[in-house]
Amino acid sequence: MRPLIGITCSRNIGSPWGEYDTGHAMDYTFSEYSNAIAACGGAPVIIPASIGRKPVSDILSRTSGLLLSGGPDVNPKFYGEQPLPGMGEIDEVLDGMELTAARLALEADLPVFGVCRGIQVMSVAMGGTLYQDIATHVPGAIHHRQTAAKDVTTHKIRVEPDSILRSVIKRRNIWVNGKHHQAIKDVADGLTVSARAPDDVIEAVEAPAKTFVLGVQWHPEANWQTETPSRRLFQAFVSAATDVAARK
Repeated sequence: MRPLIGITCSRNIGSPWGEYDTGHAMDYTFSEYSNAIAACGGAPVIIPASIGRKPVSDILSRTSGLLLSGGPDVNPKFYGEQPLPGMGEIDEVLDGMELTAARLALEADLPVFGVCRGIQVMSVAMGGTLYQDIATHVPGAIHHRQTAAKDVTTHKIRVEPDSILRSVIKRRNIWVNGKHHQAIKDVADGLTVSARAPDDVIEAVEAPAKTFVLGVQWHPEANWQTETPSRRLFQAFVSAATDVAARK
């Protein structure tokens, strides 16, 4: 049996039925996430954005892993800050669902994999803070919000020795595909930094005390078919979820 793995959604307002349609709130996420999970042996399950704590809890009780996907900025009130220059679009309903899902999954010691916004949600859920805009608030920062195609790698990161991330991707340095303007500022208790960019911006964190908790600031879902480190990340996550499913 493939392990069920929950993938969080973002939301959008669209008009899928033509010019006379007034628009509808739509849950969505990029199919790249589901494709990667399925290719590595998992069974992806999409978690809608606008559901409450009890439905989220019921979903997670039946799944063996949680993937926190990319999306808009996290409302800074959830980490105790006022909005600062450079902050982008927020969705408080999405924040509520994902922060709840992250905390419940961490409490249950489910494998958790955070991608882009997902690493930020993971950190905020555990008590960390964010740079609301790297270009504005990090002196000397490189360009993290690449304009190249999502699957193109544009800058290097250095991976910490003796980290879970190093054991998974088996490399000291890799090139990554970043499309973000926020990043972790204060690391939450329980998380350790496992990779940084050349400007010292945090690119990956992990929770050594947990079964499998890993967050990356780049987009491995966009190039898992061509980049070995990206594929290894999904394989390790699904493998951890498979072990959890076997114990249920």
